[in-house]
Amino acid sequence: MNHYYESSEDEAAYCTDCGRTFVDTRALQQHYRNSPAHQESDHEDDCYSSSEQEDTDDYKTYCQSCDRKFKDSLSLFQHLAASSRHDWCFICSRDFSSPNALAQHSSSPVHRARDIRCPLCKESFKMVSAIAQHIESGSCRSDINRHTVTQAVRSLNLVPAISINRRITGGSTSRTITSYSATERAYNGSAYECYLCHRTFNTLNALNTHLSSPAHDTKEFRCPKCRNEYSLISGLVHHIESEACGIAKFEAVRKQMLGLTNSFRKMLTM
Repeated sequence: MNHYYESSEDEAAYCTDCGRTFVDTRALQQHYRNSPAHQESDHEDDCYSSSEQEDTDDYKTYCQSCDRKFKDSLSLFQHLAASSRHDWCFICSRDFSSPNALAQHSSSPVHRARDIRCPLCKESFKMVSAIAQHIESGSCRSDINRHTVTQAVRSLNLVPAISINRRITGGSTSRTITSYSATERAYNGSAYECYLCHRTFNTLNALNTHLSSPAHDTKEFRCPKCRNEYSLISGLVHHIESEACGIAKFEAVRKQMLGLTNSFRKMLTM
C-alpha cells in the first residue's frame, strides 16, 4: 500500500486511512508497520501447536484489566459491553478512558466507509482531505500535482475566503513556482544538510526528496476561524475535518466539498 504524507512542522505526518496525525514521518512509518489496520492479513499463521492454541483460547476469554477469565468469548464480550470499567470498541478491540473518548473514536474516520470517490479516477477514500492528498501527490494523474491543485482551488473563489492575501477574482491564475534541489556540496562532513531548515539526511536522494516535498512551500491557505495557515489545501481540509477549531462538522465539510467536485474537476482538467 502506498501512503502519501507531508512532513512540515504545521502539517505533521498524517495517516489518511486511520485519521491520525503523528509527530513525524518516522512515527507514521512505524504506525504503518505495526498497526493491524495496515496488515495484509488479520491472521499471521493458521497453524498452532496445541500449547499455542491453548494460550490463544485463554487470551480470547481473558479480561486483562479486570484479571478475570470467562468461560467463553461471548461471556467476555458481554462483560466488556456491560461493565462500567470498560468503554470498549468491538471493531478495533480497544478500550477507551471514558464514554466520550469512545464516542469520539466511533465517529472518527477509522469507522467510516470508503465512499468518497476521487473526481479524477475510480479510487475511493474515507475523507475529503485524503482525496486532496491523493491528487496533490501526483499518484492520481502524472500531469497534476500539488501546485496544480493549489492553483485550481484558489480560482474557485470560495466563500469565506481561504487564500492568503491573494484571493483571485478573475484573470490569469498563473503563479511562480519555486523548486529546490541540492548537490554533493550539501554534505557537511557527517550528513546532507538542508540549506533552508538545516535538517540533516543520510543520503543526497533523501535530502532532495525533502526539498521537493511541501515542507518549504509557501503558506497558501488560512482557516477562516482560527487563522492557522497551511501550504496545501489537504492540510486545511484535514484541519477542518478534525473539528479542532469548530468551524464546521465533518459531514458539513463532506457535503460542501462534494458539491464542488464538478467545478474542481473542470479547473484541474482545463
